[in-house]
Amino acid sequence: MKRWALLVALTAAGCLGAAPVKMLVVTGRHAYPASFFTMLDSLPEVSWIHLHGHAEAFARPLEDRYDVLLLHDMEEITTEQTRARLQAFLNAGKGVISLHHAIVDYTDWPYWYQEVTGGKFFTKPAEGHPASRYHEDVKFLVKPAPGKAGHPLLKGVGPIEVYDEAYSGMVFSPKIEVLMETDFAENDRPVVYIGPHAKARVVYIQLGHSDHTMHQPEFRKLVGNTVHWVARQTN
Repeated sequence: MKRWALLVALTAAGCLGAAPVKMLVVTGRHAYPASFFTMLDSLPEVSWIHLHGHAEAFARPLEDRYDVLLLHDMEEITTEQTRARLQAFLNAGKGVISLHHAIVDYTDWPYWYQEVTGGKFFTKPAEGHPASRYHEDVKFLVKPAPGKAGHPLLKGVGPIEVYDEAYSGMVFSPKIEVLMETDFAENDRPVVYIGPHAKARVVYIQLGHSDHTMHQPEFRKLVGNTVHWVARQTN
């Protein structure tokens, strides 16, 4: 885990440029490879803290302590406190990254997937939708969507061939902006997209299931770009 005090001291001494992005990473209810943390450590100018579960992560307000919230949890049920903390963070114009299985999040709170992330994987039929589908450990190609290669999230990121998990039968808001997509038949076309929230910058990245993906330089570049974009350090 990176220590903010060291980074702040280095910045004050002129050893670094701009202050690092302060990011809260939340996990829970789903396993993930240990290389998830080495991937986070590889992100340039990012200081992160990891908390497990909603009770720990959302015990206090977030907006005065973090620039970015990265969700890698799979929690379908929310509490009033969770909703209040997330609403305040969003309304403060902060950044949110929903990674891989976090597309399952907050089934009991349709606002989250309709107005914030813009996408939803249903583990079972709900809200009039059939269950979505997944296929673990398959190879597929992810590429920039037409006209999106110049977006700041994709700087230095070309097509990525991954060995990851395919998702299909998901629900998408018509208001998302798709940045990366795939033609793989077992996966829905959108893979990386910007959510529709009016104040916060929100991005969903489907990739992130496998150790192979966590070590991919292109994936690490994509995540790093995304952190700085949702933190409003790039336009």
